[in-house]
Amino acid sequence: MEKTVVVSGNREYGLAKALEKVFPTAQFYSRSQNNFDLSKYDDRIKFAELSLNYDVYISCSCLSQFRQTLLLEKVYKKWREVHKKGYIICLGSTADTPVKGTEWIYPIEKKALKAYCRNLSLASLGGHGNKPSGIRITYVSPGYLDTPKANEKHPDIKKINLNYLAETILWLTQQPPQVNISELALDPIQ
Repeated sequence: MEKTVVVSGNREYGLAKALEKVFPTAQFYSRSQNNFDLSKYDDRIKFAELSLNYDVYISCSCLSQFRQTLLLEKVYKKWREVHKKGYIICLGSTADTPVKGTEWIYPIEKKALKAYCRNLSLASLGGHGNKPSGIRITYVSPGYLDTPKANEKHPDIKKINLNYLAETILWLTQQPPQVNISELALDPIQ
């Protein structure tokens, strides 16, 4: 049976566009597509409720100010509250690893998302005395992606093809239900 998939992200851009190719029946939610402004608390609550209708949630929205982590919190808590079994995949970045010594907040936001995914993954699998929830969680941290913005900003750096990353995410969803891949990092070789 084919898994139902919901994606936070605009299917007309970037990774979400590539995900639509591998998940043709997926539903996409974003501010510009269907007025789901996931930077707003009320819309995050609505999205968490809506996510209960799907087997897989893929988080690839460009949400700043830690809102990607806050959205994950709402979805996870809603799933846990109703004892839903499913799979959550969060797109982070390999920018979550180094300390840059700058005021750039993006890597700190991704570090928070990564830490929260790790924590929920362990809790979901029965770590720290928790009863396993049946919610699998994977944090995917890709390096530079082949997008117009990245190509403009870093023209000489090799990048990961978005279709390849979408296929990798599809592969994740095809793993046996008794296996959780907690984290997956991909970097283009320079």
